[in-house]
Amino acid sequence: QQYEQCTAINGSRMIRPGKVLVVVLAVYVAAGEGQFFSLFTSMLNHRLNNTTPAQAGFPASTVRPPSQARPTQTTPAPTTTFAPLLGNDSETLVAAQESLNGFVDCVRPCDGRPRTCYYRLHVERYSVLGGACRNCAFGTTSDCLRPQCVTANGAYRAMISVNRQLPAPAIQVCRGDRIVADVVNAMPDESTTIHWHGFTQRGYQYYDGVPYVTQCPILPGTTFRYIFVAEEAGTFFYHSHVGIQKMDGLAGALIVRDRTDSQSNLYTNDQPDHVIFIGDWTNMPGEEYLPGFNNDNIVQVPDSMLINGRGMHWNASFNLPLSEFRVTRGRRYRFRIIGGTCMTCAVAVRFQGHRVIAISADGNLKYTPTTVDSVIVNSADRFDVILEANQNVGNYYIYAQTFQDFCNGIYQVAVLRYEGSNSAINPRPPPLSSNLGVQLNAINSSCSATNGNEICISNLRGVTSAPAIGNAFYAYLFIGFDFFIYNDDDLFRPGTYQHYDEPVRGRRVKSLINNVSFAFPPSPMLTQFNEIPPSALCSSECYTPNIQKSCSCTNFYNLPYNTIVNMIIYDFGDIDGFAHPFHLHGYNFYIISMGRFPSTDPNQRQRCSTS
Repeated sequence: QQYEQCTAINGSRMIRPGKVLVVVLAVYVAAGEGQFFSLFTSMLNHRLNNTTPAQAGFPASTVRPPSQARPTQTTPAPTTTFAPLLGNDSETLVAAQESLNGFVDCVRPCDGRPRTCYYRLHVERYSVLGGACRNCAFGTTSDCLRPQCVTANGAYRAMISVNRQLPAPAIQVCRGDRIVADVVNAMPDESTTIHWHGFTQRGYQYYDGVPYVTQCPILPGTTFRYIFVAEEAGTFFYHSHVGIQKMDGLAGALIVRDRTDSQSNLYTNDQPDHVIFIGDWTNMPGEEYLPGFNNDNIVQVPDSMLINGRGMHWNASFNLPLSEFRVTRGRRYRFRIIGGTCMTCAVAVRFQGHRVIAISADGNLKYTPTTVDSVIVNSADRFDVILEANQNVGNYYIYAQTFQDFCNGIYQVAVLRYEGSNSAINPRPPPLSSNLGVQLNAINSSCSATNGNEICISNLRGVTSAPAIGNAFYAYLFIGFDFFIYNDDDLFRPGTYQHYDEPVRGRRVKSLINNVSFAFPPSPMLTQFNEIPPSALCSSECYTPNIQKSCSCTNFYNLPYNTIVNMIIYDFGDIDGFAHPFHLHGYNFYIISMGRFPSTDPNQRQRCSTS
């Protein structure tokens, strides 16, 4: 279908073209009445505010709820109930703590009989190459493998650990298992929460883990218990949802397997130790990069990448042990790749000497198997791939390499070792060529089907069809990413303290969605919405097209239950700038179309097409 022109969000101006990656998504809102899920940043549909219901996509007889109206609670807040496995709930949880160590007892072949899996996640400040590593940094390699030794990239620095591991220990369960996780905040000076990334949490929305949206933060010295059921199989992960704690180590894999898998004919092995957790790492704690420096030599990009918490020394001062994955020639292995990065540097994951077959994304969203050379991973992306061990017995390397100029071409390696190989490991293999071959999840791409080397998510074909719309409400939601660039005299005006970031010298900005920078409310929206003062919510003037300065406020959007939402996402940034991953808690998308505007001229009228 050809569109004659691309109108602006407010309906009167043309979109300012730049990188302007256009993503069209369809989301089915069926999470339950009274249930909220957060965007990482705010969103509001200008067009819906300025149109009639019929123009906005609702049936003409439907009255659209005001975007800032306080929801009317007609029924009691939903409560979570559990079907006890060993009697009443208290007995079940006590038994779980006493006998079912989730890290051990729940990693198993799935037989259709769910278990209650208990985890104690001890969050504390910790040190890279600390006392647990003994003489690791002085040439005793065996000390680097001691329990509780974190090597990372070899730079001495503070971090935040879970159970003194990097990344946080993997949680691996079967579909239907009940996860009981006690998060112990042993940090003396910071609150925290844990978000279970990719879980829809239907019926367990209070455990989604977003401070001031679904819960209060976990204060220093206190413990919070999360309880929910793993209702969907797939590749997920968990991470802090406070500040940039994820960047300092508070993130780990969360894998849910099922008794059966419709794609199991493609592989012979799905092993617990074949999870590849990609992390970015800096030589000083993440909080020290905020708000940024007026210095060309200190920018907000990683110093290293890590694979399962390990990697080459950042300046080659000494050798560190690399992560290792073992395979047997002639077998086909399912590898689960998790983008646990925090900074916006896309990473190309490649298996030396091997192509892989990509089969699913972001949990268990399956698509027609696709053979690729590189898998491009952004923050929170997850891809499952099949590797056939069809090469000569030996050692090969798994590469995680940034390929955008502003990310400095950083790369990291892990070892892919064939059983029977006695070859020595090169502790610092050279980088691969810049030719990525056939790329899955290509970025800054036109997503044209004619370019066979760049496969966008919209080019994939899911194995299941989207549900019919039927008589459900239908709404459009336009979401525009952008940055507000401060005037220094305004930013540093005496008596004002405006939030800003300085990712590179001289560029002091705050991020926006639809011209609004999100600010958390003083109490959780899900449980104490009526206690949020009106002054904390965005006023109507924040959405007027002629506003001179963007707002910073609590922004939210009301949608009727069972609404089909057509989300159109624009990135107003430079074509060669940072990519901006997008995540909506509690939902999966049907991706309809993706593309890029061809021009960077903000004054030129653009024509765009979508299919």
